[in-house]
Amino acid sequence: QRSFVADAAHELRSPLTAIRTQLEVARAHPHQADWEQTAADALSDVHRLSRLVDDLLVLARVEDGAPRSERTQVDLVEVVDGTLGRTVSTASLRRSGEDRAMVWGDADALTRVVANLVGNAALHARAEVTVDVHATPGDGVTLTVADDGPGIPAASRDRVFERFTRLDEARGRDAGGTGLGLSIVRELVRAHGGEVRLEDNAPGVRAVVRLP
Repeated sequence: QRSFVADAAHELRSPLTAIRTQLEVARAHPHQADWEQTAADALSDVHRLSRLVDDLLVLARVEDGAPRSERTQVDLVEVVDGTLGRTVSTASLRRSGEDRAMVWGDADALTRVVANLVGNAALHARAEVTVDVHATPGDGVTLTVADDGPGIPAASRDRVFERFTRLDEARGRDAGGTGLGLSIVRELVRAHGGEVRLEDNAPGVRAVVRLP
């Protein structure tokens, strides 16, 4: 609860202040205000607030050990294909590896893991995002999401899994995300008994998830 309150108090102020300022200025000068633009800008900030609150609640529930959804057999290949089909990106998206890879887990949580990794890769890719799913009998499933973007320095690869991390490099510039995507990935993967790490993709970065 302390962690949630601290994060919420810190991150919710900025979009709330922006919304209040836009509305106060427009109300003070109603005849000069572009109400259509004011509404569009305020709506954009409201969407950001909604994403931020949703992400904070996901982290709070996972870290609090809240009861999980019923675990079932989930085909990770099916999850990946569905995610790639829904992802809008200027980069080429392709999958390699198995035709089927079953893991025991929460389908919604695993879908969020894949969506966060693919979305992050697509955001920073120059031309291509590659997703590979590889199953080793008796040893689990490995999911790899790679891009050809600016990459992440080795010294920062663990730090980007922390909440609200902002890097000075090109990958760290805020492009509308909440800064919680990789934190959520790490916590959900851990809740499934797995692990996640970042590696150099030369160029770009490769996220490697191992699930039992």
